[in-house]
Amino acid sequence: MGETSFSKNSFFTLLTEIIIFIFGFIYLIVVARILGPEGKGIYSLILLIPGLMMVFGSFGIESANVYFIGSKKYKIQEVVANSIILSVVLGVFLVVVFWGISQTSFFQQFLRDNKIPPLYLWVIILTVPLYFISSFLRNVLRGYGNIEEYNKVRIVEGLVLFAAGIIFLLLLKQGLWGAVLSSVLSVFAAAFLSIFLVQKLVKIFPLSFNKNLLKDLLSYGSQVYLANNLSFLNYRLDMFLITIFLSPAAVGFYSVAVGIAEKLLVIPGALATVLFPKVSSFVGDEANGLTSKILRHTAFIMIIVCLVMTFLAPFMVELFFGVSFLPSVLPILILLPGILAFSMGGVLAADLSGRGKPQFAVMSSSVGLFVNVILNIFFIPQWGITGAALASSIAYWLDTFVVLNAFLKISKSPLKEVLILKRDDFQDYINLCIGFIASKKRRSIYK
Repeated sequence: MGETSFSKNSFFTLLTEIIIFIFGFIYLIVVARILGPEGKGIYSLILLIPGLMMVFGSFGIESANVYFIGSKKYKIQEVVANSIILSVVLGVFLVVVFWGISQTSFFQQFLRDNKIPPLYLWVIILTVPLYFISSFLRNVLRGYGNIEEYNKVRIVEGLVLFAAGIIFLLLLKQGLWGAVLSSVLSVFAAAFLSIFLVQKLVKIFPLSFNKNLLKDLLSYGSQVYLANNLSFLNYRLDMFLITIFLSPAAVGFYSVAVGIAEKLLVIPGALATVLFPKVSSFVGDEANGLTSKILRHTAFIMIIVCLVMTFLAPFMVELFFGVSFLPSVLPILILLPGILAFSMGGVLAADLSGRGKPQFAVMSSSVGLFVNVILNIFFIPQWGITGAALASSIAYWLDTFVVLNAFLKISKSPLKEVLILKRDDFQDYINLCIGFIASKKRRSIYK
């Protein structure tokens, strides 16, 4: 994949992120407006429980798929066959495990305390096998270099969620049940499209199971798996702790704050998506230079984005979500420095994983999680959801510091090389503007 191809993939991925951002943000507004703070909190908890299962039950296979296909260590047919079989086996296993947990008095009390309808939760839980199929296969596309196809799955998933939300929440007025159905339909759509697009590559789905690939998947994936689990807990455990110390309404306020803050990760998310398979096929200085350049641009752009959001957040929350969600504003402002760190950490983690060194992501996530839990336990009883936001921001910075230190040592790059824009970097923005103006002129000529 040359520089032109990388730029093209980055552009399409960024475009995808923008589309997902727009429809995802509108969906967030609709859900918050229709369900209110408490209903939004309950819905977030319903999604959080299977989300936890999926992260802990995936064993890092999705990332391993990208690595092994990107590095050409296995044929795509072998990876696809293992992915389909493992999706079904792991998905069914997790559903059975959840059934066992759901019978305990502790879990039933948790549902009652947080007003979670068991049926609604079960409907989401039963989609776990389909989620795995979607996740594993779309990352086959990503590892193979079919970034556009990978992005198609993500766009369809987001559009179906949005469209179903409009139908079930606004038109049919189904409330919480409508939000649950919307999530289910989006998972179905992503799974079936992933199968269709991968089938175009392999022609006929192979049924054989490669045991050697399984060993390598688990060997590499176990490191990514641990990093993903720790990162997920670092990013979402505060929701559970808020549930313990506060109320579903507080979860609703905080989920809106997190929902808005994480929408700012559009640009670094797009770059990290393309960077991982790219670095997997690189060696030495080529990877160092590419990642350093991406990190400089990411830091520069995200600083501007976070500064703008600092001024816009109060007006956005009141305008889009209503006065009842104004308690979300202060947590958003406190989360912004952490989002800046998280954006850089995501790029660095993608680079290190692409080099086959996901252990550094494990170290960084471990540090972040430990600090996050300790600070949340102290901060939430004292300052509520504002304390949760402060704990998360501090944890994100520590997490990023670890992967940044690892990258600097491996690449032997000075700190200014990865954080401070160069004169040539500004030329990139000029070239981008020139290219945009030229494309506009070409379009006007053909009209």
